[in-house]
Amino acid sequence: MTQTEHPRNGALTLFLAFVGGALIGGTAAVLFAPRSGAETRRRITGAVDDTKGVASRMPQAIREASIAAQAAFAASLRDSAGEDAAVSTPPGSPPPHRS
Repeated sequence: MTQTEHPRNGALTLFLAFVGGALIGGTAAVLFAPRSGAETRRRITGAVDDTKGVASRMPQAIREASIAAQAAFAASLRDSAGEDAAVSTPPGSPPPHRS
């Protein structure tokens, strides 16, 4: 198969490779750091707790962003509809008759 038959997203592949490398490198750094086991476990637990906190706030943040995007889209549609109506009526002519 040619590349045109199987398009690949190079940016996504690069990003995933970067994230995977960062995770592997971070794990290796934590495991080989010159700290006691108890200190390493405490740091890992702290990092996991921080990540859980961020992850628990994500659904609410996504909902708020979605609501804001929907409101902006609706406002844009209203503005666009108003501009279309103004453009379709020549200046000085009476407004269209609606029954």
